Order: sequence, then C-alpha cells, then structure tokens
Amino acid sequence: MLAMIVYVLIVGVLLSAAALIAEYAAKQRGTSRRWIWMTTIIASLLLPLIIPNVTIQVPDLIKPANTEKSFALRDVTSVHVPMAFLDLGMPNSDAQPRQVDAMFHRIWLAISLVVLAGLVFSGCLLYWRKRLWVTGIFSGASVLIAPDVGPAVVGLLRPRIVIPAWLLQESAARQQSVLAHEQSHLDAGDPQMLTIALCLLVAMPWNLPLWWQFHRLRRAIEVDCDARVLRSGRDVAEYCETLIQVGQNQSSYIGAVAAMSESGSFLEQRIKIMLLKPRKWARLSALAMIGASVGMAAFAAQVTPPDAADTSAEHEVNVSPAVLAGYVGFYRFGPNSVMTVKLDGSQLSLQLTGQRFLPIYPSSNTEFFAKMVKVHLNFVVDARGQTTTMEFYQNGHHISAARIDAAAAQTIENALAARVSAQQPYPDSEQVLQIVLSENPDAPRLSPELAKAIREQKPMAESFLGKLGPVTSHEFIGVTPQGWDKYLVRHENGTEEVGFVLDANGTIYGAFRRP
Repeated sequence: MLAMIVYVLIVGVLLSAAALIAEYAAKQRGTSRRWIWMTTIIASLLLPLIIPNVTIQVPDLIKPANTEKSFALRDVTSVHVPMAFLDLGMPNSDAQPRQVDAMFHRIWLAISLVVLAGLVFSGCLLYWRKRLWVTGIFSGASVLIAPDVGPAVVGLLRPRIVIPAWLLQESAARQQSVLAHEQSHLDAGDPQMLTIALCLLVAMPWNLPLWWQFHRLRRAIEVDCDARVLRSGRDVAEYCETLIQVGQNQSSYIGAVAAMSESGSFLEQRIKIMLLKPRKWARLSALAMIGASVGMAAFAAQVTPPDAADTSAEHEVNVSPAVLAGYVGFYRFGPNSVMTVKLDGSQLSLQLTGQRFLPIYPSSNTEFFAKMVKVHLNFVVDARGQTTTMEFYQNGHHISAARIDAAAAQTIENALAARVSAQQPYPDSEQVLQIVLSENPDAPRLSPELAKAIREQKPMAESFLGKLGPVTSHEFIGVTPQGWDKYLVRHENGTEEVGFVLDANGTIYGAFRRP
C-alpha cells in the first residue's frame, strides 16, 4: 500500500506541474484556465486507477501477426521509481503489510467521512443562513441580500446571487460590475464545477496534490470570470476599482463558493493579469509551454505502478487438493521463525510466526504467488513425492526453508516466546550492533546473504547515512515479537532504528535499518 500511495502522489505532483505550465501558456494566450485544473483533478484520480488495471484489446485488423491480442497498460510504462528503503538481508519481520493496509483503508474511510460531513454541515449552515436573507432587486436583477455575505453565488441545483447590504449604497456602475461578475459565474456553471471538484476530493482526501489543484481551480475560476466580464465591454479601470472595494469589505466565510471577494494578495494578482499587455513572442512562448505541459503529462502516464513487472505475468491455475495437501506443514524460516502452511478446502495459506495467514495461489503444481503482497514461492518435492523445502522470494530476497515436523516447530516457537518474554539482548549484542553499523560487507559473522545485501545496497546506505551524520549514542529498546534485538541509534542529524537476528551459531542472519 505504501508503494501505491507514493505512486499516486508522484503522479499527482507531475500532473500538477503539467497543469501549472499549461496555465502559464493560457495566460500568454489569454484563454480559459479553469478547465485545465478540472481536467487535472480528474486525471489525478483516474490515471492511478487506469494504468495499473486496464488491459487494451487489440483489434484483429491492426494486430501484427504472432502478437498478443491484448496488453496491459502498466506493461508499456517505462519510468520505474525505486522505493527508498534500506533492508539488509531479510525483509523487516516487524512489518505486517495486511494489517497496515487495513489500517490505512480505515483511516482513509474515516477522513473521507469527516470531509463529507464537513461539506454537508457547511451546506446545512448555508441553507440556514439563507433563510435570514431577503430577496431584493439589485441593478435590475433579483438577488438575495445579506448583511455581511457576498458578493457570491450560492446553491447547487438553483444557484442564486447573494449581495452584501453595503453594495446597495454604491454607484450604479459599480453595482453593474458586481452583477456582471456573479452572473458570469452562473452562466459558466462555476458553482456546479466547484461542487464536482469537492466531491472528487472526498474520494481521496489524503492526496495532497489534489487539494493544491483545487486551490488553483478556485483561483482559475475567478480569473476566467474576470476575463469574460471584460470581454463583455466593461471598463477595466472601473472593474478593478470595484474589485479593490469588494476586497476591502471582506465577506463572512460561507464555504467553497464562487465569490468575487478573495484575499488581498490574490486580488492584486487578478488586477495585474487584467492589466497585462501581450508580450512579443507570446504565441511562440505559449506553444513551447504547451509542449512542455504535454510532455510532463506523458511522463506522469509513463510512471510504472508498483509491482507491475511481477504481477502482470501471474496466471492462477487449478491444482488438485491432493497436491496442495502435500505442502501442508511447517518450514524453518530463520533462527526464530516458522512458516506454517494450511489448506482450507482448495485454498492454501501460509503464516509466518507472529503474523496472519496469507492466501497464496498456484501458477503451477509447485509454484505459488500472493496477491496482497509481492511474494513468490515454490515447493521442492523429492523422488518419493515428499515436500522437503520451500523456496521463498520477496523484495529481491531468497530464503530456502527446510520442512520440519510439528515438534521441531513447537520447540522454535517456545524458544522465541521465552526470548520475547525475557526482553534480554543477545550476550554480545553490543558487538553485533557495531558490525551492523559498520556497513562492511567483509565484516566477520555476516551470513553470505546479508553480506551480499550490504554490498548491493551500499550506495543507498551511504546516501541514507550521510544525511544522518556520525553516531552519537545508542540504546537497547527491546526484543521484537520476531526475536530481533532492536536499538535506537542517535546521529548528529537524526535517529534510526536498527535491528538484527542471530542464528544458533552466532551468525548475523538478518538486519534492518530505518529512520
């Protein structure tokens, strides 16, 4: 889930950059801006859904010979974004992806409900306040008149213009400028556009680029409205003076509505835009910006969703329950852990000590994969048809887990429970910590797999540790539920958690480091 969140945010940022460039191009050409941001909001939601999940069927008329009839969009992406992590040897046994995913989905739902409740409350409050306003004639048009609200357009199904009482005392020219602005919002359907954008935000409220895009949309709506009013023949000087006066008489807050009144800094920007004269080479500059914007959007579409290479090739096949039953049992998974495999009907599942059962699906009689996490495994069967080993692959790591009987599995789990209960470090834990901190793949006591991982991840480790600076102190903070010693290590510029586990011979079997 973390990888997907990062993917969604990266796509959102890239599309935001593309829209910002396109907005500058629209500024040069004097064209509409609000649809740029509305399209970007929709694309930021749909692109991360379409690219990972949609398969295109190729018509036979245009399909070259000896090629597949369909292809997944995720398979044609080319920008791979590596996750920034430092994992030495084994995957971090503290992480439980399913629990984290479930918690994130609950938080997601809760935030969406809170945002939705806020919008409903805002709408109810606006409806209640409208009951206190009166209907009147303003510059020849029927409007709502409020003591301290407006000028604005309120309502969705039947939007109305609301005018503050102080405007009734202004000149006819100023009243007509205000009315022209708000009527332009109504004619362009701006209240409906804002409502749709807000509803889209409810779908993914944790997506921060979406909120920034919505902020830019609100501003673009006002700038476009100014341009339409001036194109209708309004005097620029009179209209700008009206904006300044409206800005000096700030309206009470009534939610995200199309309103003439904005912050003083934004009013200043709007006036500068209206007074802006076309520059030399404006068209050429706009064309260059449009090209850059399209390129940035195409780059966003080329970002590869997480696990694209691994999951796209997986095809579930049918395996008889008799074959699956042969894999049921226990497998030694490191010094302190046991992988338990069980069969419920025709569904095979596995469970690492201290974690939940994870369903796995066959891609052949001996090979399996998981759908919820990036896990592949295959069972090794001897000449007598007996399963001897589980070959387990995750995050680039390979673990060969020998099959053991129930008594051996219980012994391992009892020893782990005693170690976790005692919360005592290994006798030479301090020395082992120094070996792990040294980042030396040739250090003694490292398992071959751990030494290989340290060597392969050395550039990433140097960047990670360079930001933290030298070690200043450390303290033992306990034994994890999986039996790893865990330390809090302080550096000049931050802290990190460091953990490791030893096998029966004192070899450092696995380690992790994380901020």
